[in-house]
Amino acid sequence: MTLSSTQTKRRYTKIFWLCVLAINLTVISYIWRSGSSSYYITNPSGGNIYIALGRLAGLLTQFTILVQVFLIGRITFVEQAFGFDQMNRIHRLIGEWIIVLLVTHPLLLTIGNATANEYTLWDQFTSFLSQWNDVFLAFIGSCIFIYVAGISYAFVRKKIRYELWYFLHLLTYVAMVLVFFHQLNTGDLASSSAPWVLWYWYVINIGAFAFVILFRFIKPLVNAARFEFRVLKVMSETKDTFSVYITGKNIAAFKYKSGQYANITFLQSGLWFTHPFSFSQEPSGEYIRFTMKALGDYTKRLGELKPGTRVILDGPLGLFIEETSRNEKLLFIAGGIGITPIRSMIGDLARKKTDMVLIYGVRTLEDIAFKSEFESLQKLCPFPIHYIISTPVDGFESGYLDREKLVRLVPDFNNRDVFLCGPPVMMDAAIKNLQGLNFKHMNLHYEKFSF
Repeated sequence: MTLSSTQTKRRYTKIFWLCVLAINLTVISYIWRSGSSSYYITNPSGGNIYIALGRLAGLLTQFTILVQVFLIGRITFVEQAFGFDQMNRIHRLIGEWIIVLLVTHPLLLTIGNATANEYTLWDQFTSFLSQWNDVFLAFIGSCIFIYVAGISYAFVRKKIRYELWYFLHLLTYVAMVLVFFHQLNTGDLASSSAPWVLWYWYVINIGAFAFVILFRFIKPLVNAARFEFRVLKVMSETKDTFSVYITGKNIAAFKYKSGQYANITFLQSGLWFTHPFSFSQEPSGEYIRFTMKALGDYTKRLGELKPGTRVILDGPLGLFIEETSRNEKLLFIAGGIGITPIRSMIGDLARKKTDMVLIYGVRTLEDIAFKSEFESLQKLCPFPIHYIISTPVDGFESGYLDREKLVRLVPDFNNRDVFLCGPPVMMDAAIKNLQGLNFKHMNLHYEKFSF
Protein backbone atom coordinates (compact mmCIF):
# COMPACT_ATOMS: atom_id res chain seq x y z
CA MET A 1 0.00 0.00 0.00
CA THR A 2 1.36 3.43 -0.93
CA LEU A 3 2.04 5.98 1.76
CA SER A 4 -0.83 8.31 2.58
CA SER A 5 -0.44 12.07 2.47
CA THR A 6 -0.27 12.03 6.28
CA GLN A 7 2.57 9.50 6.27
CA THR A 8 4.44 11.36 3.53
CA LYS A 9 4.11 14.62 5.45
CA ARG A 10 5.39 12.93 8.62
CA ARG A 11 8.38 11.50 6.77
CA TYR A 12 9.46 14.85 5.35
CA THR A 13 8.84 16.61 8.66
CA LYS A 14 11.03 14.05 10.44
CA ILE A 15 13.78 14.61 7.86
CA PHE A 16 13.48 18.36 8.39
CA TRP A 17 13.88 18.10 12.18
CA LEU A 18 16.78 15.67 11.85
CA CYS A 19 18.47 18.20 9.55
CA VAL A 20 17.84 20.93 12.12
CA LEU A 21 19.43 18.70 14.77
CA ALA A 22 22.46 17.99 12.57
CA ILE A 23 22.93 21.69 11.73
CA ASN A 24 22.83 22.70 15.40
CA LEU A 25 25.31 20.00 16.39
CA THR A 26 27.60 21.20 13.60
CA VAL A 27 27.38 24.79 14.84
CA ILE A 28 28.06 23.71 18.44
CA SER A 29 31.06 21.70 17.25
CA TYR A 30 32.39 24.79 15.48
CA ILE A 31 31.89 26.97 18.58
CA TRP A 32 33.76 24.43 20.70
CA ARG A 33 36.63 24.06 18.23
CA SER A 34 36.97 27.84 17.95
CA GLY A 35 36.95 28.42 21.70
CA SER A 36 38.81 25.37 22.99
CA SER A 37 41.29 24.43 20.27
CA SER A 38 44.06 26.12 22.23
CA TYR A 39 43.46 23.64 25.04
CA TYR A 40 43.46 20.36 23.11
CA ILE A 41 45.67 21.25 20.12
CA THR A 42 48.14 23.98 21.08
CA ASN A 43 48.82 22.86 24.63
CA PRO A 44 46.99 19.65 25.58
CA SER A 45 49.12 19.07 28.69
CA GLY A 46 48.66 20.28 32.24
CA GLY A 47 44.98 19.45 32.47
CA ASN A 48 44.00 21.45 29.38
CA ILE A 49 42.51 18.46 27.59
CA TYR A 50 40.14 17.96 30.54
CA ILE A 51 39.14 21.62 30.37
CA ALA A 52 38.41 21.32 26.63
CA LEU A 53 36.29 18.20 27.09
CA GLY A 54 34.52 19.77 30.06
CA ARG A 55 33.57 22.76 27.92
CA LEU A 56 32.23 20.45 25.22
CA ALA A 57 30.16 18.58 27.83
CA GLY A 58 28.71 21.91 28.98
CA LEU A 59 27.63 22.94 25.48
CA LEU A 60 26.11 19.52 24.81
CA THR A 61 24.34 19.54 28.18
CA GLN A 62 22.48 22.74 27.44
CA PHE A 63 21.64 21.67 23.90
CA THR A 64 20.23 18.31 25.01
CA ILE A 65 18.17 20.15 27.64
CA LEU A 66 16.70 22.29 24.84
CA VAL A 67 15.91 19.12 22.88
CA GLN A 68 14.14 17.81 25.98
CA VAL A 69 12.12 21.03 26.18
CA PHE A 70 11.01 20.55 22.59
CA LEU A 71 10.03 16.95 23.29
CA ILE A 72 7.84 17.82 26.29
CA GLY A 73 6.57 21.16 24.99
CA ARG A 74 3.48 19.69 23.25
CA ILE A 75 4.58 21.59 20.15
CA THR A 76 2.05 20.51 17.55
CA PHE A 77 4.26 20.39 14.46
CA VAL A 78 6.89 18.37 16.35
CA GLU A 79 4.43 16.04 18.08
CA GLN A 80 2.59 15.31 14.84
CA ALA A 81 5.85 14.26 13.17
CA PHE A 82 7.10 11.81 15.79
CA GLY A 83 4.09 10.92 17.94
CA PHE A 84 3.83 10.84 21.72
CA ASP A 85 5.24 7.36 22.25
CA GLN A 86 8.36 7.85 20.14
CA MET A 87 8.98 11.28 21.65
CA ASN A 88 8.54 9.87 25.16
CA ARG A 89 11.11 7.12 24.51
CA ILE A 90 13.60 9.67 23.14
CA HIS A 91 12.86 11.96 26.09
CA ARG A 92 13.68 9.24 28.62
CA LEU A 93 16.83 8.17 26.78
CA ILE A 94 18.12 11.74 26.59
CA GLY A 95 17.25 12.22 30.26
CA GLU A 96 19.70 9.46 31.18
CA TRP A 97 22.46 11.05 29.09
CA ILE A 98 21.81 14.46 30.59
CA ILE A 99 22.73 13.08 34.01
CA VAL A 100 26.02 11.84 32.56
CA LEU A 101 26.74 15.21 30.94
CA LEU A 102 25.71 17.18 34.04
CA VAL A 103 28.21 15.23 36.13
CA THR A 104 30.93 15.07 33.47
CA HIS A 105 30.94 18.83 32.77
CA PRO A 106 31.96 20.07 36.26
CA LEU A 107 34.05 16.99 36.98
CA LEU A 108 36.29 17.43 33.93
CA LEU A 109 36.60 21.17 34.48
CA THR A 110 37.51 20.64 38.14
CA ILE A 111 40.17 18.06 37.27
CA GLY A 112 41.58 20.21 34.47
CA ASN A 113 41.73 23.47 36.40
CA ALA A 114 42.97 21.77 39.57
CA THR A 115 45.84 20.29 37.58
CA ALA A 116 46.62 23.61 35.88
CA ASN A 117 46.44 25.61 39.12
CA GLU A 118 48.01 22.92 41.30
CA TYR A 119 44.93 22.87 43.56
CA THR A 120 43.27 19.94 45.23
CA LEU A 121 40.02 18.89 43.59
CA TRP A 122 38.04 20.17 46.57
CA ASP A 123 39.77 23.55 46.59
CA GLN A 124 39.19 23.96 42.87
CA PHE A 125 35.53 22.98 43.16
CA THR A 126 34.88 25.43 46.01
CA SER A 127 36.74 28.10 44.05
CA PHE A 128 34.33 27.60 41.16
CA LEU A 129 31.34 28.00 43.46
CA SER A 130 32.58 31.05 45.31
CA GLN A 131 34.61 33.02 42.79
CA TRP A 132 33.35 32.29 39.27
CA ASN A 133 30.43 34.24 37.82
CA ASP A 134 27.04 32.53 38.22
CA VAL A 135 28.60 29.10 38.84
CA PHE A 136 26.84 28.66 42.18
CA LEU A 137 23.44 29.28 40.55
CA ALA A 138 24.37 26.87 37.77
CA PHE A 139 25.30 24.28 40.41
CA ILE A 140 21.86 24.63 42.01
CA GLY A 141 20.24 24.32 38.58
CA SER A 142 22.28 21.20 37.82
CA CYS A 143 21.21 19.62 41.11
CA ILE A 144 17.58 20.26 40.17
CA PHE A 145 18.10 18.64 36.77
CA ILE A 146 19.73 15.58 38.31
CA TYR A 147 16.94 15.29 40.88
CA VAL A 148 14.19 15.50 38.24
CA ALA A 149 16.01 13.01 36.02
CA GLY A 150 16.45 10.69 39.00
CA ILE A 151 12.75 10.57 39.87
CA SER A 152 12.00 9.73 36.24
CA TYR A 153 13.55 6.28 36.48
CA ALA A 154 10.82 3.65 36.34
CA PHE A 155 11.49 2.13 39.78
CA VAL A 156 11.19 5.60 41.36
CA ARG A 157 8.29 6.82 39.21
CA LYS A 158 6.07 3.98 40.34
CA LYS A 159 6.25 5.21 43.95
CA ILE A 160 5.28 8.81 43.17
CA ARG A 161 1.81 10.17 42.49
CA TYR A 162 1.42 11.55 38.99
CA GLU A 163 0.47 15.01 40.30
CA LEU A 164 3.65 15.29 42.39
CA TRP A 165 5.80 13.93 39.55
CA TYR A 166 4.25 16.47 37.15
CA PHE A 167 4.79 19.39 39.55
CA LEU A 168 8.42 18.44 40.22
CA HIS A 169 9.09 18.31 36.48
CA LEU A 170 8.07 21.96 36.22
CA LEU A 171 11.17 22.77 38.27
CA THR A 172 13.24 22.11 35.15
CA TYR A 173 12.16 25.50 33.83
CA VAL A 174 13.60 27.12 36.96
CA ALA A 175 16.80 25.13 36.51
CA MET A 176 17.15 26.29 32.90
CA VAL A 177 17.07 29.93 34.00
CA LEU A 178 19.65 29.26 36.73
CA VAL A 179 22.18 27.73 34.34
CA PHE A 180 21.62 30.05 31.38
CA PHE A 181 23.67 33.07 32.50
CA HIS A 182 26.58 30.90 33.60
CA GLN A 183 26.94 29.74 29.99
CA LEU A 184 27.17 33.32 28.72
CA ASN A 185 29.84 34.42 31.19
CA THR A 186 32.29 31.52 30.95
CA GLY A 187 33.61 28.94 28.51
CA ASP A 188 33.51 28.90 24.72
CA LEU A 189 30.62 31.34 24.43
CA ALA A 190 32.34 34.04 26.46
CA SER A 191 35.73 33.52 24.80
CA SER A 192 34.45 33.57 21.23
CA SER A 193 35.42 36.61 19.14
CA ALA A 194 32.53 36.07 16.71
CA PRO A 195 29.50 38.18 17.76
CA TRP A 196 27.06 35.79 16.08
CA VAL A 197 27.91 33.04 18.60
CA LEU A 198 26.13 34.75 21.49
CA TRP A 199 23.21 35.67 19.22
CA TYR A 200 22.92 32.05 18.13
CA TRP A 201 22.85 30.89 21.76
CA TYR A 202 20.23 33.49 22.63
CA VAL A 203 18.05 32.45 19.67
CA ILE A 204 18.02 28.70 20.36
CA ASN A 205 17.41 29.17 24.10
CA ILE A 206 14.80 31.91 23.91
CA GLY A 207 13.23 30.24 20.88
CA ALA A 208 12.81 26.94 22.74
CA PHE A 209 11.24 28.71 25.70
CA ALA A 210 8.96 30.74 23.41
CA PHE A 211 7.64 27.64 21.66
CA VAL A 212 6.95 25.88 24.97
CA ILE A 213 5.16 28.90 26.42
CA LEU A 214 3.12 29.29 23.24
CA PHE A 215 2.04 25.67 22.80
CA ARG A 216 2.00 24.37 26.37
CA PHE A 217 0.47 27.36 28.13
CA ILE A 218 -0.90 30.07 25.83
CA LYS A 219 -2.59 27.83 23.24
CA PRO A 220 -4.71 25.87 25.79
CA LEU A 221 -5.78 29.12 27.47
CA VAL A 222 -6.69 30.68 24.12
CA ASN A 223 -8.77 27.62 23.20
CA ALA A 224 -10.43 27.67 26.64
CA ALA A 225 -11.43 31.28 26.08
CA ARG A 226 -12.49 30.68 22.48
CA PHE A 227 -14.61 27.56 23.03
CA GLU A 228 -15.55 28.10 26.69
CA PHE A 229 -15.30 24.38 27.45
CA ARG A 230 -17.61 23.22 30.25
CA VAL A 231 -18.67 19.89 31.70
CA LEU A 232 -22.09 18.99 30.29
CA LYS A 233 -22.71 15.77 32.21
CA VAL A 234 -21.05 12.69 33.70
CA MET A 235 -22.42 9.26 32.75
CA SER A 236 -21.54 5.85 34.20
CA GLU A 237 -20.29 3.23 31.73
CA THR A 238 -19.39 0.42 34.16
CA LYS A 239 -19.11 0.13 37.93
CA ASP A 240 -15.79 2.05 37.91
CA THR A 241 -15.75 3.70 34.48
CA PHE A 242 -17.59 6.87 33.51
CA SER A 243 -17.74 9.31 30.63
CA VAL A 244 -17.39 13.07 30.90
CA TYR A 245 -19.26 15.01 28.23
CA ILE A 246 -17.87 18.47 27.45
CA THR A 247 -19.65 21.17 25.55
CA GLY A 248 -18.85 24.77 24.78
CA LYS A 249 -19.27 27.75 22.53
CA ASN A 250 -19.28 26.78 18.82
CA ILE A 251 -17.99 23.34 19.84
CA ALA A 252 -18.30 22.03 16.26
CA ALA A 253 -15.35 24.25 15.31
CA PHE A 254 -13.06 22.32 17.67
CA LYS A 255 -11.42 19.74 15.41
CA TYR A 256 -9.80 16.46 16.38
CA LYS A 257 -9.30 13.03 14.87
CA SER A 258 -10.67 9.85 16.35
CA GLY A 259 -7.96 8.09 18.38
CA GLN A 260 -6.28 11.29 19.56
CA TYR A 261 -6.08 12.53 23.13
CA ALA A 262 -5.94 15.78 25.07
CA ASN A 263 -4.45 16.99 28.34
CA ILE A 264 -7.39 18.09 30.45
CA THR A 265 -7.61 20.38 33.46
CA PHE A 266 -10.95 20.56 35.27
CA LEU A 267 -11.26 23.85 37.11
CA GLN A 268 -13.01 22.40 40.14
CA SER A 269 -11.57 22.41 43.63
CA GLY A 270 -9.28 19.43 44.16
CA LEU A 271 -9.39 18.38 40.49
CA TRP A 272 -7.27 21.01 38.78
CA PHE A 273 -4.30 18.75 38.01
CA THR A 274 -3.65 18.18 34.30
CA HIS A 275 -4.04 14.60 33.01
CA PRO A 276 -4.11 13.03 29.52
CA PHE A 277 -7.32 11.33 28.35
CA SER A 278 -8.34 9.97 24.96
CA PHE A 279 -11.40 11.12 23.06
CA SER A 280 -13.84 8.21 23.43
CA GLN A 281 -16.25 9.22 20.69
CA GLU A 282 -15.83 10.37 17.12
CA PRO A 283 -16.48 14.09 16.48
CA SER A 284 -20.21 14.81 16.71
CA GLY A 285 -20.33 18.60 16.53
CA GLU A 286 -22.49 18.63 19.70
CA TYR A 287 -20.10 17.66 22.48
CA ILE A 288 -16.73 16.06 23.22
CA ARG A 289 -16.54 12.88 25.27
CA PHE A 290 -13.75 11.45 27.40
CA THR A 291 -14.03 8.19 29.33
CA MET A 292 -12.03 7.46 32.48
CA LYS A 293 -11.52 4.50 34.77
CA ALA A 294 -11.24 5.07 38.53
CA LEU A 295 -7.67 3.82 38.99
CA GLY A 296 -6.21 6.32 41.47
CA ASP A 297 -7.10 9.11 43.86
CA TYR A 298 -7.56 11.63 41.05
CA THR A 299 -9.64 9.53 38.64
CA LYS A 300 -11.80 8.22 41.49
CA ARG A 301 -12.87 11.81 42.19
CA LEU A 302 -13.74 12.69 38.60
CA GLY A 303 -17.20 11.25 39.19
CA GLU A 304 -17.74 14.28 41.44
CA LEU A 305 -17.47 16.69 38.51
CA LYS A 306 -20.32 19.18 38.46
CA PRO A 307 -22.08 20.27 35.26
CA GLY A 308 -20.89 23.70 34.24
CA THR A 309 -17.33 23.21 35.53
CA ARG A 310 -14.89 25.09 33.30
CA VAL A 311 -12.32 23.00 31.44
CA ILE A 312 -8.91 23.73 29.93
CA LEU A 313 -8.29 21.33 27.07
CA ASP A 314 -4.82 21.04 25.55
CA GLY A 315 -5.12 19.16 22.30
CA PRO A 316 -5.77 17.36 20.12
CA LEU A 317 -2.54 15.40 20.38
CA GLY A 318 -1.29 12.00 19.29
CA LEU A 319 -0.83 9.92 16.14
CA PHE A 320 -3.02 6.99 17.15
CA ILE A 321 -5.16 7.64 14.09
CA GLU A 322 -6.38 5.67 11.10
CA GLU A 323 -4.39 7.80 8.64
CA THR A 324 -1.12 6.24 9.85
CA SER A 325 -2.17 2.76 8.67
CA ARG A 326 -0.67 1.11 5.58
CA ASN A 327 -3.34 -1.54 5.01
CA GLU A 328 -7.00 -1.09 4.25
CA LYS A 329 -7.90 -3.80 6.76
CA LEU A 330 -7.49 -3.13 10.49
CA LEU A 331 -7.27 -5.07 13.73
CA PHE A 332 -7.98 -3.32 17.03
CA ILE A 333 -6.68 -4.84 20.26
CA ALA A 334 -7.90 -3.19 23.45
CA GLY A 335 -7.46 -3.97 27.12
CA GLY A 336 -9.56 -2.38 29.87
CA ILE A 337 -9.82 1.40 29.59
CA GLY A 338 -7.62 1.22 26.48
CA ILE A 339 -10.88 0.81 24.58
CA THR A 340 -11.51 4.58 24.68
CA PRO A 341 -9.48 5.77 21.65
CA ILE A 342 -10.43 2.61 19.77
CA ARG A 343 -14.12 3.27 20.41
CA SER A 344 -13.82 6.68 18.73
CA MET A 345 -11.92 5.23 15.75
CA ILE A 346 -14.43 2.45 15.24
CA GLY A 347 -17.23 5.03 15.34
CA ASP A 348 -15.69 6.75 12.32
CA LEU A 349 -14.68 3.61 10.47
CA ALA A 350 -18.03 1.86 10.84
CA ARG A 351 -19.61 4.61 8.74
CA LYS A 352 -16.93 4.04 6.10
CA LYS A 353 -17.69 0.27 6.06
CA THR A 354 -14.04 -0.48 6.88
CA ASP A 355 -12.90 -4.10 7.11
CA MET A 356 -11.95 -4.30 10.79
CA VAL A 357 -11.87 -6.66 13.76
CA LEU A 358 -11.95 -5.82 17.46
CA ILE A 359 -10.40 -7.94 20.22
CA TYR A 360 -11.35 -6.51 23.61
CA GLY A 361 -9.97 -7.97 26.84
CA VAL A 362 -11.46 -7.22 30.27
CA ARG A 363 -11.37 -8.79 33.71
CA THR A 364 -15.09 -9.47 34.13
CA LEU A 365 -18.20 -9.31 31.97
CA GLU A 366 -19.30 -6.20 33.89
CA ASP A 367 -16.11 -4.38 32.86
CA ILE A 368 -17.08 -4.24 29.18
CA ALA A 369 -17.58 -0.60 28.22
CA PHE A 370 -19.58 0.67 25.22
CA LYS A 371 -21.11 -2.77 24.54
CA SER A 372 -24.45 -1.34 23.39
CA GLU A 373 -22.67 1.30 21.31
CA PHE A 374 -20.61 -1.36 19.54
CA GLU A 375 -23.78 -3.34 18.84
CA SER A 376 -25.30 -0.26 17.22
CA LEU A 377 -22.17 0.32 15.14
CA GLN A 378 -22.22 -3.32 14.02
CA LYS A 379 -25.57 -2.59 12.39
CA LEU A 380 -23.82 -0.01 10.21
CA CYS A 381 -20.82 -2.26 9.55
CA PRO A 382 -20.99 -5.92 10.63
CA PHE A 383 -17.44 -6.19 11.96
CA PRO A 384 -16.57 -9.05 14.34
CA ILE A 385 -15.90 -8.39 18.05
CA HIS A 386 -14.10 -10.94 20.21
CA TYR A 387 -14.43 -10.31 23.94
CA ILE A 388 -11.81 -12.03 26.10
CA ILE A 389 -12.79 -12.27 29.77
CA SER A 390 -10.06 -13.03 32.30
CA THR A 391 -12.46 -15.08 34.43
CA PRO A 392 -14.22 -17.88 32.47
CA VAL A 393 -17.73 -16.96 31.26
CA ASP A 394 -19.90 -19.15 29.03
CA GLY A 395 -20.04 -17.89 25.46
CA PHE A 396 -16.86 -15.82 25.70
CA GLU A 397 -13.15 -16.38 25.18
CA SER A 398 -11.38 -16.67 28.54
CA GLY A 399 -7.91 -15.91 29.84
CA TYR A 400 -5.65 -13.55 27.93
CA LEU A 401 -4.81 -12.82 24.33
CA ASP A 402 -2.04 -15.19 23.33
CA ARG A 403 -0.63 -16.28 19.98
CA GLU A 404 -3.08 -19.17 19.65
CA LYS A 405 -6.09 -16.88 20.11
CA LEU A 406 -4.65 -14.25 17.78
CA VAL A 407 -4.13 -16.74 14.94
CA ARG A 408 -7.49 -18.46 15.49
CA LEU A 409 -9.63 -15.36 15.92
CA VAL A 410 -7.99 -13.27 13.18
CA PRO A 411 -6.29 -15.64 10.71
CA ASP A 412 -5.38 -12.76 8.35
CA PHE A 413 -3.89 -10.52 11.05
CA ASN A 414 -0.64 -10.24 9.07
CA ASN A 415 -2.56 -8.46 6.32
CA ARG A 416 -3.94 -5.85 8.70
CA ASP A 417 -2.63 -2.84 10.54
CA VAL A 418 -2.90 -3.35 14.29
CA PHE A 419 -3.95 -0.57 16.66
CA LEU A 420 -3.16 -1.52 20.25
CA CYS A 421 -4.16 0.24 23.48
CA GLY A 422 -4.39 -0.93 27.08
CA PRO A 423 -2.45 -1.25 30.32
CA PRO A 424 1.35 -1.29 29.80
CA VAL A 425 1.72 -4.95 30.85
CA MET A 426 -1.02 -6.03 28.45
CA MET A 427 0.47 -3.97 25.61
CA ASP A 428 3.96 -5.39 26.16
CA ALA A 429 2.56 -8.93 26.06
CA ALA A 430 0.58 -8.22 22.87
CA ILE A 431 3.62 -6.68 21.17
CA LYS A 432 5.72 -9.70 22.14
CA ASN A 433 3.08 -12.07 20.75
CA LEU A 434 2.89 -10.18 17.47
CA GLN A 435 6.67 -10.14 17.16
CA GLY A 436 6.71 -13.89 17.78
CA LEU A 437 4.34 -14.29 14.83
CA ASN A 438 6.63 -12.20 12.58
CA PHE A 439 4.21 -9.30 12.39
CA LYS A 440 5.67 -6.24 10.67
CA HIS A 441 6.41 -3.60 13.29
CA MET A 442 5.71 -0.78 10.82
CA ASN A 443 2.07 -1.93 10.77
CA LEU A 444 1.73 -1.77 14.57
CA HIS A 445 0.43 1.43 16.15
CA TYR A 446 0.30 2.27 19.87
CA GLU A 447 0.94 5.08 22.33
CA LYS A 448 1.82 4.43 25.96
CA PHE A 449 0.64 7.04 28.43
CA SER A 450 2.34 5.68 31.55
CA PHE A 451 4.41 8.47 33.13
